Amino acid sequence: MQQLRLITLLALSLLFTQAQGDPLRLVYPEFPPYTYASDGQLAAGNFLVDKIMQALEQPYKMALVPNYKRALSDVKHGVADGFFLASQNSQRDAIAEFSKPIVYNNWSWFFRYNSYFDPDASNFKTDVKVASIEGTNTLRWLNTHHFKVVGKQKNVAKLAQLLFDLKRIDAAFLSADVFKSSHVHPNLVSGEYIEVVQHSAPFGIYISKAYLEQHPGFMQALNRAIDQVQSEHLDSTYSLSGLKRNNDTQH
Repeated sequence: MQQLRLITLLALSLLFTQAQGDPLRLVYPEFPPYTYASDGQLAAGNFLVDKIMQALEQPYKMALVPNYKRALSDVKHGVADGFFLASQNSQRDAIAEFSKPIVYNNWSWFFRYNSYFDPDASNFKTDVKVASIEGTNTLRWLNTHHFKVVGKQKNVAKLAQLLFDLKRIDAAFLSADVFKSSHVHPNLVSGEYIEVVQHSAPFGIYISKAYLEQHPGFMQALNRAIDQVQSEHLDSTYSLSGLKRNNDTQH
């Protein structure tokens, strides 16, 4: 009996070691400037996640998906173990656990430079036509809070066209870094718009609850690695503007 117990423990130990060595399967949407597919320099989110996985000494592989809706679906159906960079909501919390925030992202209203509406005005929700990008938390927030949402757009280019050219909406609502760093429209290049920050949202990594059940202690280790990478590659603002890709800090 003792020998059988020893054999069982050894087998379980071997399986655990093998599981720990398996690559972590991560997916991410094309969401510039945080994440995107490129043959050149890694986007900020990809860069930071790569550094976090290095600090963890965790083998991983990442794959591009069309949007956050697909990323969540892949995790839900076991196609992926997690996704990044994401903000937190109850739908995602149901199937995955949110890490410590890695960077912070402002959610902002963007208006035409000659057409400003006050988001705090009593009639803003009922009268002002707004839009965001499909599959994002910003669109979910607009719908949850009963704003006058006019459709949903696939990318910043279509959203900017709707706002500046067609003037079918009065305001775009989305991640400030996403909108301001995109050069898909002349107004975005020249900065001809008005920005009003609504609130700041943390971005982190979601890891499947099923994966965490099989890898106890993983989330604690991931959060420690996030702390390490933040201290080495971000300034105190924890924003994209504070990103330091080349860091010679010695420990």
